[in-house]
Amino acid sequence: MQKTSGAFWFLIGALFLSLFWITRNDPFFGDAISSIARASNHIYFSNFGEIRYPKNLDPGHPLTFPLAHAALWSLFGRALWVSHLFQLTFGLLTIWLMVKWGKKEASSTSAFIAAAWLAVTPLFMSQSVNPNMHLPMTFFALGLGYSLKFNKTWGQFLFSLALVISHLQGLYYLTPLWLWWFFTSNSPIKERIGHGAKLLTLPAILFLAWLYYHQSITGWALSSPDYAGHRGFPGIKRFVVNLILSDWRMVDYGQIAFFVLPCIALIKGKAKWSKRHPMVVFLTIYLFNALALAVTTKTGPMHRYLLPCLPFIILANLDYLDKLGNWKKALLSLVLLSGHFWFYPGKVMGDATLAYRNIFPLLKEAKEEFGHPVFHTYAPLSNPEFDTYLGTSKTDYRALYSLELEDAHHVIVSNISGDFSQRELNTLHSNWPVKTYERRNVYLEVYSNPEKVKHPITGPKRKIGKLEQWIIWLKHKIKGKDSV
Repeated sequence: MQKTSGAFWFLIGALFLSLFWITRNDPFFGDAISSIARASNHIYFSNFGEIRYPKNLDPGHPLTFPLAHAALWSLFGRALWVSHLFQLTFGLLTIWLMVKWGKKEASSTSAFIAAAWLAVTPLFMSQSVNPNMHLPMTFFALGLGYSLKFNKTWGQFLFSLALVISHLQGLYYLTPLWLWWFFTSNSPIKERIGHGAKLLTLPAILFLAWLYYHQSITGWALSSPDYAGHRGFPGIKRFVVNLILSDWRMVDYGQIAFFVLPCIALIKGKAKWSKRHPMVVFLTIYLFNALALAVTTKTGPMHRYLLPCLPFIILANLDYLDKLGNWKKALLSLVLLSGHFWFYPGKVMGDATLAYRNIFPLLKEAKEEFGHPVFHTYAPLSNPEFDTYLGTSKTDYRALYSLELEDAHHVIVSNISGDFSQRELNTLHSNWPVKTYERRNVYLEVYSNPEKVKHPITGPKRKIGKLEQWIIWLKHKIKGKDSV
């Protein structure tokens, strides 16, 4: 067994070392820009004199992680590799905790398989190489679940504290986990109330202190006016759509492999899940988050929002792995690995798989060919290299949110960026010269304003297939005529 353990950690170490080496110079991407990079830059360049987000760019999350990145830059230099190494540390810690918990539920071999499944899951890998907060939250949620189940008092306190001071969604994981513990503990109810109150008092005080501090510097505490278009009750129709999207996010990109064995057991009547079983933990935190996100998210739950749920559904497979044949384990692993290559024409790709990385060389190529102009577009590609590559330029990419399309010289459209209205796309497609760049399933189109650019660079137009046209039409039908 020591040989198996040694081989497992050697392979995991090699995987994470390879990921670090390949992605160490990758830019901040997606939510990592708005939640980490902007604030870290602001704190760093103010010499820690302004502990806040830049004005009009505040999502409202506690500043623990931006402070951590800024502090690490102060020690090792303002460099991407520093933030990537910090992020990958949480990935390794999560794998370690998966093994630790798994060994308490099943054999060591099955625990290693479960941890390996998590390590190679497309969503887990994509978030491991992008310095965002949902991977650390995954470690904190898993740590809290482990501590509550196995009566680790210090762990219950520390992981609860970490969840509430790292990200607003941390409350969406802390709450259901403690509720699960409260209703499944065998202790007398008075002891449960006293225990929970004792351990949650300081986290609650620190979170309230953050809200007070935030109110004092911004004029608002929790509900960000800068992100009002994304947050708030979306209406009944969108609420239902969000619930369906949450279900799909859980099985998307090969993750359906995690549900095969529990579903078979349920159908055959062999699903004997006690109230403290990992499956019950998963259902508790997933259903809580699905409902909470559906109510508070206008643009829908992203895959990464549900990343902290994944370790629990994987742990729920441990009951069956010891009895499963090797070929069936291999088949499920292949289904999971196939998720790295799932692709939907007409869909904004997001950061659920490593495929989004193909946009980086395309942006570089376009920038060099067009002579380093100002490109206008929408998030996440509208952020300057000052915040993405930790460079110096603050003007190379600019957002279209406060600018009319006709006032821009060059506009970039991609299946990585969203928010273009149908009117804007019709204008670009019908009137503006375009140069297209493609790399695997990622494309980048650079449109030149015919009224402002005398000699535009052009190339062959990207052909849109019938399936892509149908998916775009369907998205407009569901989300509204001005959404993509």
